[in-house]
Amino acid sequence: MKVLAVMCVLLVSSACAASSTKNLRNLASTRNLDDLPPFKFEKHKYGIGYGSCPVYTAPSEAAFRSANGRASVATDGYEVDDAGWVDGWLLVRYQIKTGWRVGYIPPKFVKGFQSSMSAHFGYIPCVADSEIYVTDNPYSHTDSIGLMEAGESFHVLSRYNYYAKEGYDWWYIECYIDGQVARGFIDVNEAFHVEE
Repeated sequence: MKVLAVMCVLLVSSACAASSTKNLRNLASTRNLDDLPPFKFEKHKYGIGYGSCPVYTAPSEAAFRSANGRASVATDGYEVDDAGWVDGWLLVRYQIKTGWRVGYIPPKFVKGFQSSMSAHFGYIPCVADSEIYVTDNPYSHTDSIGLMEAGESFHVLSRYNYYAKEGYDWWYIECYIDGQVARGFIDVNEAFHVEE
């Protein structure tokens, strides 16, 4: 009798766990985009001091890399800012000729770096309603790293409104560019909808 009772408890527990996992997935896919908190960078006026490092748009060496696959940063140069570790990669922002570039440095290049920042991202599935340009430069509406077509799926990760007063207000997204996973920015006014 005790064995039967234990089996019933286990079956009910496992059914509840499956049901709550399903509910969490549904909640994530219908979550209000405005609930996503913006992420921020800590300024490092004189860089972070790890020499020249490659930079990818997403935390993977298979991810899209800007500047024709050669994006890199001199981390001991002028103003390299960080937003913390994401999937073991350091999320940085650094100056380029046309503004700023945001991307990820592989962990092997910044071993031992201590960050006081922590970026928390959602993963809300969305669909483009029209063509949408993607940039890795949150200080320019003209630098694009790719184009999403109408009907293309992507995920909104966060809001980035650091330069909103200057007319640059963005969603930070994950998409595919040239068949490679990429993260970048789209204007908050672009036409898209949350996927049901």
